[in-house]
Amino acid sequence: MRRPAAALRFPAGPARPPAGRRAFTLLEMLMVLAIGGLIATVLFIGSESLLRAAQRDDLENSALTALAAARREAVTTNQTLRLRGAADGRRLEWGGHGADLKGEGAARLLGMTSSSVLIGGRLVENTIASVRFYPDGTCDPFRLELVHDNRSLILNIDPWTCTALTSAASRP
Repeated sequence: MRRPAAALRFPAGPARPPAGRRAFTLLEMLMVLAIGGLIATVLFIGSESLLRAAQRDDLENSALTALAAARREAVTTNQTLRLRGAADGRRLEWGGHGADLKGEGAARLLGMTSSSVLIGGRLVENTIASVRFYPDGTCDPFRLELVHDNRSLILNIDPWTCTALTSAASRP
């Protein structure tokens, strides 16, 4: 004799293993590994760009600190001082003192006039030998080029305050 269809019982949910034998499925494990890999990739790429930015900031901050020190010395000694860049671009010197630039890269002093030359398809700025800092706290108008990872950042220096006004876009 056959049973009526209503009498058959089906489980109300997915079949569960016995209480002592619970485990993750292969699909769950693969999903966790994939998400972990994506997070690790994003963190690695982000930390690398942060380190490069920090090195560039170290170079910029140490160069601007050297400018402020040269200005302060010109005011306190009441003498006109000349700021010169070292040949390798890693040091700025003035009045018997100097400052090493931190981070990787180099600095060059550029005049305010357009003294650039096109060489081999690349625009090259002519450097100037020195910049004068005066006892009244002013300086000659000039630009400071910071080169890091084959990219240059040009800071326009205000002749009244001897601090950076604006920075031109980085260029290769």
